[in-house]
Amino acid sequence: MKADKTVNFLMYIAGMTFNLVIMVLVGFMVLAAFTWGFEFGSDFADVMVADGENYEFEFHIPHDSSTAEIAQRLEDYGIIPSRFLFHVELFLRGISNDYTAGTYTLNLNMNNVEINRALRARPHEVAPHYEIRIPEGWTIRDMAAYFEERGFFSAEEFIYVAQYGHFSFAFLQDVPTGRPNRLEGYLFPDTYQIPINPNPGDIITRMLHNFDGRFNDELHARAEEMNLTTDQVIIMASIIERETRLASERPLVSQVIHRRLAQNIRLQMCSTVRYVHQISNMEDPPVHLLYVHLEVDSPYNTYRHAGLPIGPISNPGEAAIRAALWPSDTNYLFFVLRDENTGEHYFSRTEAEHNAARDRYIRNVS
Repeated sequence: MKADKTVNFLMYIAGMTFNLVIMVLVGFMVLAAFTWGFEFGSDFADVMVADGENYEFEFHIPHDSSTAEIAQRLEDYGIIPSRFLFHVELFLRGISNDYTAGTYTLNLNMNNVEINRALRARPHEVAPHYEIRIPEGWTIRDMAAYFEERGFFSAEEFIYVAQYGHFSFAFLQDVPTGRPNRLEGYLFPDTYQIPINPNPGDIITRMLHNFDGRFNDELHARAEEMNLTTDQVIIMASIIERETRLASERPLVSQVIHRRLAQNIRLQMCSTVRYVHQISNMEDPPVHLLYVHLEVDSPYNTYRHAGLPIGPISNPGEAAIRAALWPSDTNYLFFVLRDENTGEHYFSRTEAEHNAARDRYIRNVS
């Protein structure tokens, strides 16, 4: 009996040892698979981006930034595809991700390991730079005039590079070849730090890269759900941006656009006419449109042509883009200015309501 107990105990120990060995082997196999996968993915990503812009930029880590906050900013800027996978890869490789506040030079061709290595290096002083702020709703010509005023380069040079320069971003494949003002809508409005003596291509690349990161998977999925291309979304958002300056009205304007398109009613948006006059004359468009202005013959003029204009009429911010994708749940077909000081509008369901609202506005300003 005692011998049997001893045998059973030894068999139990042997079984536990065997199970432990199996678990360790499986763990090493999983780790090896993850490591191989990350290395393959990194190598594949390197090949994919090797033909793109070899674009360097400054990445600043503020004091008291957590690792999670830094990874989130890297993802928001489009530097890494996923903050979660970034953390997982560094963990599996046993790489420290404790970072020091400061300014670092990164490159879009870097993989996760190279980014981590760069962020763990000694930070350098911020290089001399300019700070520029591009407001929501500016056009390419607005930007060109601003850059010329700052003394960077001529307005004509910026417009030429925006039209004919080569920029390797996948979303630009949807932009029709030969469309005037080709990058209109995609130069994302934001605050940028640019080097001293900048050139148009450097600034444009930064803005396009910002757009690429901001128009994320959520927005792409919503566009597909609504059966819209990215270009159609940006065209709508550009109109919304120029038609109202009130956040509360953006979804309402969006709903009017969607509903009029669905009912095959011309959009008749004044902002599209003003855009035509701006790009035609390179001057400020008329503040108050007359009937003669509405007759201008252009594929951007939504008074004369049905459907969306052939391209965006401004560079919209994220709020306007989201409004284009999430219109309000209302049934308006018209809107007209109510107060020039506040920018508030009347929204109407019928033409009779719209005419009455327009008459009220005329009486108030006369």
